[in-house]
Amino acid sequence: MGRLIETLQPSGLGVTVRLENAPRLAEALRTAMPGWPLARWPAPSALSRELAAWREGDCYYQAVPGRPRPRRLPGLATAACSLIADLIPLILEARPRLLGLHCAAVEVGGQLVLFPATHRTGKSLLSAAFAAAGYRIFGDDVLLLTDDGQGRALGIAPRLRLPLPPTLPSGLARFIADHDGVSDDRYRYLALDDECLAGHGEARPIGAIVMLDRVLGTPGASLTRLTPGDGLLHLLGQSLAGEDHDPARLLERLLPMMHDLPCRLLRYDDPMAAVEAVAAGLAEAPADERCPEAPPAARDDPPAAGDPNAAWRRLPVETEYALGEEHFLVDVHGAVHRLSAVAGGIWRLLGLEPLAGAEVAALLAERFPDVGRSRLSRDVAILFDDLAAAGLIAPADC
Repeated sequence: MGRLIETLQPSGLGVTVRLENAPRLAEALRTAMPGWPLARWPAPSALSRELAAWREGDCYYQAVPGRPRPRRLPGLATAACSLIADLIPLILEARPRLLGLHCAAVEVGGQLVLFPATHRTGKSLLSAAFAAAGYRIFGDDVLLLTDDGQGRALGIAPRLRLPLPPTLPSGLARFIADHDGVSDDRYRYLALDDECLAGHGEARPIGAIVMLDRVLGTPGASLTRLTPGDGLLHLLGQSLAGEDHDPARLLERLLPMMHDLPCRLLRYDDPMAAVEAVAAGLAEAPADERCPEAPPAARDDPPAAGDPNAAWRRLPVETEYALGEEHFLVDVHGAVHRLSAVAGGIWRLLGLEPLAGAEVAALLAERFPDVGRSRLSRDVAILFDDLAAAGLIAPADC
């Protein structure tokens, strides 16, 4: 029996996907990425880059460059997922000005709400709930960020992990069943039209960042306020720039859109209740609200022994940025450090002249007269310990 070979080219990429004896996989890819056109390409491939997959018996396999053994993919949706995952780095390689973010994104009121990825918080299921409620999905796993701070869709359908939770609301369960695109024992891609799923390359401005905290049994859903610094740290941790990325450049890309951008924490169990909470909460909250200034938080860990009258000086850093009341530093080794409003103020004071912990505690006592002097002295000592351990300050006489 002859081999059946089909070659596809995702629009906008200089790469082909070569499928052997796998006609159902070609259709599965079209279902899983309906907003990202796949054109048939004459075989053999005229392009230098190629992803290859084939079917043997009941399983699919994918060639992995540099590895002697292929990747075994036990189901149709799993095979489509593997190929799509390998296409995304090629997009970032071909378009270096785009930044990939590991997050879900939903259009609400003409702007995108980003849900940065955290372990098993249900962002794909939440994306399906937004689609069921009539909102448009820009991605459930990856979003591209443009130079001007807009989110750009890949045109890939939400992928749900199976089995689905038995406690799903009946309306959402019906929506998922009615929009079953391609499934196997592990995953299910939803079949969504362009009213529910943005096409490849469509862009919208970023309107808010919402961190997810899914707690089983939580009644209703609640949306509470976080600082822009919380959102920035989550986005830095979800960048797809790779291990060799430059933290300073990432901060430069992300900071402009973080100023005055609402950041929230969503605690929920029921995805449909979460949709209602997000839509209502973001509509009610002004974008320029500010966090009240607070004194240093009490810490339980004791400071290292040291002379509170010994002066300390700042050490050079690669770069530093202010975000609201907070301060972010990138040290000479590329590590990112986040300082609270009070710690950032102390850092700026140390930039003027070397200071001792006792001097800083005295200044804080004037600013926070209701906080005990012993607590302030202790917390300043702990801060100096942390800054010294991070290589950000050193004794003034060294």
